[in-house]
This record gives sequence, structure tokens and C-alpha cells, in this order.
Amino acid sequence: MLIDTHCHIDFSTLRDEADEVIARAQAAGVERMINVGCDLESSFSSLALAEAHDFIFATFGVHPNDSDGWNDDVASQFLLKIKEGWKSGVKNVVAIGEIGLDYFRMGATKEVQQAAFRAQLKFAKQVQLPVVIHCRDAFDDTIRILEEESMESVAFHCFSGDLKTAQRIWANEWITSFTAVVSYPSNNPLRQIVAACPSALYFLETDAPFLAHQKIRGERNEPAFLSFLVESFAMLREMSDEQVIWQSGANANAFFLLPS
Repeated sequence: MLIDTHCHIDFSTLRDEADEVIARAQAAGVERMINVGCDLESSFSSLALAEAHDFIFATFGVHPNDSDGWNDDVASQFLLKIKEGWKSGVKNVVAIGEIGLDYFRMGATKEVQQAAFRAQLKFAKQVQLPVVIHCRDAFDDTIRILEEESMESVAFHCFSGDLKTAQRIWANEWITSFTAVVSYPSNNPLRQIVAACPSALYFLETDAPFLAHQKIRGERNEPAFLSFLVESFAMLREMSDEQVIWQSGANANAFFLLPS
């Protein structure tokens, strides 16, 4: 099953033609999509997409660059919507994310980011959902905090670290999720990590509308272009496209506990 485990169809560059974007993804064989929240507004717009399409699922979270936007009121609103899903028996919210630390852009201080990160990890435990991690130039602190909080179900979105960092992540049986960045000519170290990744510990994602594949670099990315990443991944792992699609889909279904 071909699953885009991280996209942002609700972002401004895709929102106005969301129906067409979704239709193109389905036509390209993408069977499921995880639309990821970055703040209260995008989390709720992700939920709206999930409620309108039974093959789209949402995540709730506050991005580290907006860490000062995490507070008790946001947590309460998230909890209310998640509980509504529990009562209805429909699991539209499948993870807490994207959350984490970003020391590259520094949209908030390290102290504010770490406090919001820990609070959201505790919230994820409260609602018994896995976490989707945004980490940039902050792997040591991110991994340390995840270990201190005893997190079990963790996926590192758009993994960009080195092999030693990937091995630390895999040792915890956490997921490394890869984008089309692996197709960029300058990223040979990342391609080596793709080849070394344990079969049960990877996802494929577009991060649409960002990070288009080298074949279409400079253009707006869409979930429909996930097949380009499949081709690159299959070549790097010396597997067939079908094997990559099956394994990545099985990993995603198990991690997010998607319906069979």
C-alpha cells in the first residue's frame, strides 16, 4: 500500500486546489495520506480533510518554530477533538506532531522549545498516540528528551542526520522517515543511510508542498509525486518498487494503527 506519511495539503500553496491534489494522488496510486498539523489552525484543517476523506488521516501538534503557541488552551482543544473521535469510533487523529526541536531557524528559544516539546510528549502519552518529530540541528537534545520521557512510538520526519544519529534512533526502534531529498546529488551520505536502514524502521513521505524530487526540483511538490521517491528508494536498497511500497506501507499502517 502506497502511503504518503507526511504532507500538508491544507497549506496555502495547495489548499485552493485540494480536491484536485487529492484526486491526482489517488490516480498516481497513493492510497493513504497523513496530513500533518503544525499549530492549532493547521491541526484542525488536517482533521477537516480527514473527516471528508476516509483515506486521509490527521495529526495534531505545534511545530517547534511556534513553540510559544503551545499552552493549556490548545491542549484542551486538541483533547476535546480527540475525545470526540473516540466517542464516534472514528480514529481520524493518528499521531501528535509535528513536534520537536529546531535550532536552525530558532523561532523560539531552546528553553521554550524544550518545554513545549516535553509537554506535547506527555500529551501524546495521555491520548496514547505516537509522535512525529521535526528535528533540525538538534538531534542530541531531541533524542535525549525522547529517552528521558520514555517514548516508544516515534518517527523522525524528513530525517537529515548522519549515520551515527540514525543508528541511535534505530537502536530505540524508532522510525526514520525519508523525503525526496535522498534524490539530490549532494546527499550521498543520506543515500547510504537509506541503504542501511532496517526494513521495519522507515517511512516514505513527500512533505508536500515542499522538497520536490530531483526530477521536478523547483516545482511545487504533491503527494502524487511519491512514486518518484519510491523509484529512488528501490534503487538505493536494491529492491523492486513493489517491495518498497509494501514494506513502507506496512510500517506506516502499524505505526499509526490505521484501519485494515
